Amino acid sequence: MKLQINLWCTLSAIVFMCFASYGTTLAFRHSGARDVHLAGQHGLKIPFELSNDGHIFLQVRVNNSEPLLFGLDSGFEQSAISTTMAKALNLKLYGNSQVTGGGEDTESFSFTKDVSFDVSDVNFKLKEIGVLALDFSSSAPNKPIDGILGYDFISRFVVEIDFTSNFINLHNPRSYRYSGGGNLLPIKMIDNYASIPVAVSLPGIMRFTVMLAIDTGANNDIFFNAPFVKRHKLLTSKQETTEAKALGIGGISKIRIGRATSVRLGRTVLANPSVHFSQATKGDSASNSSAGHIGNGIFRQFKLVIFDQARRRLILE
Repeated sequence: MKLQINLWCTLSAIVFMCFASYGTTLAFRHSGARDVHLAGQHGLKIPFELSNDGHIFLQVRVNNSEPLLFGLDSGFEQSAISTTMAKALNLKLYGNSQVTGGGEDTESFSFTKDVSFDVSDVNFKLKEIGVLALDFSSSAPNKPIDGILGYDFISRFVVEIDFTSNFINLHNPRSYRYSGGGNLLPIKMIDNYASIPVAVSLPGIMRFTVMLAIDTGANNDIFFNAPFVKRHKLLTSKQETTEAKALGIGGISKIRIGRATSVRLGRTVLANPSVHFSQATKGDSASNSSAGHIGNGIFRQFKLVIFDQARRRLILE
């Protein structure tokens, strides 16, 4: 089984501590909302914590547990729970695979089945989730991450992330109707990652449009995988870049950091976003399966970000 990891990144000087967000390319299953119970028709105004480095955290109960701290990460194909919490909840583990991540080595990974979740009285069950070490900092001091809600969660609802008030709204996709004036971007599944078209302008390089994975678990702006950087000679653009290191699951990999002139998402143009150019030789950032990802550094600049997987669209207000 092939397993892949994306990145959660925070900046410390020029060293990027990259927290893992993983996906398994064989496990994505969109089961709709048949195993979901919403209070009334909607799960409205679910509070979330936004960490200083831009990561979203929710209070989640697992199998009727006390509230646990879960990150919301569209870059995870499959939701996950930490190994420590899985053992504390007496979850039965099976399988023993290796995952690649932000580094160039691998780490251990397993699964557990039939797990029930409660997010502010929105109840649902996932047939299978991942189990791996998530020994990374969170929005709360000295509080580790207990788990990740991935795209298998997001795809069951229409998910509105309100960055102005730090609320998330969950809607039934069958009854949801959008009437706002936001940008509607088509979602395309590439290697099981939800991706959108992004027009990028780099200094000295003609503007190009590329499909980038939507990664709310990454706090960077734009990240290009190493094969895409090399194939399109992106580091030959007329800009200065800074050498840095990404530290994550599997250890360390090299990146260079620069800035684009602009990026365009639908009708919206954002000036001078940061761009990370991977120099990895192994791991997810060396993958040829996608060009890279667009992170929460971009999405936080919008008032409202709406995932509507049922209609294959992302809406940005």
